[in-house]
Amino acid sequence: MEPLLKVENLRIELKTRAGVAPVIDNLSFELGRNESISFVGESGCGKSMTALAIMGLLPEGIGRIASGKILFDGEDLTQASESRLRDLRGNEISMIFQDPMTSLNPTMTIGRQITEMLELHLDMTTTQSKARAIELLDIVGIPQPIERFSQYPIEFSGG
Repeated sequence: MEPLLKVENLRIELKTRAGVAPVIDNLSFELGRNESISFVGESGCGKSMTALAIMGLLPEGIGRIASGKILFDGEDLTQASESRLRDLRGNEISMIFQDPMTSLNPTMTIGRQITEMLELHLDMTTTQSKARAIELLDIVGIPQPIERFSQYPIEFSGG
């Protein structure tokens, strides 16, 4: 069976003051359906850059995929348009960023951040997305999900 994610000979480069520097060079791995993978290493070794490259979120004008392929369900993401990547992100592939304090937009309520994704990717109405967002908050154990829906990230505990 074809792997869900296959990275082949990936090279990621970053522009620096000193010139172009490789961050990842010749990385290859496969991830099957219903499998997990962990990237472990010291700070600065390229774990986040690898994940950002897979998601098509390398910093524009600074980072680039110099060579290699990222095949997601057989589709080469290195050749995908921004529109196609936007369709895949949130629907088929997602990333949980490592710093929870910067993962949520502080100017938007928790509820709006959830409903925005539901409306964009699942074509839900405002009423449907609000009901589902409250349900999701409850499922993950957020106490008083109806009240918490209207709160901002700063009003949530860091833990």
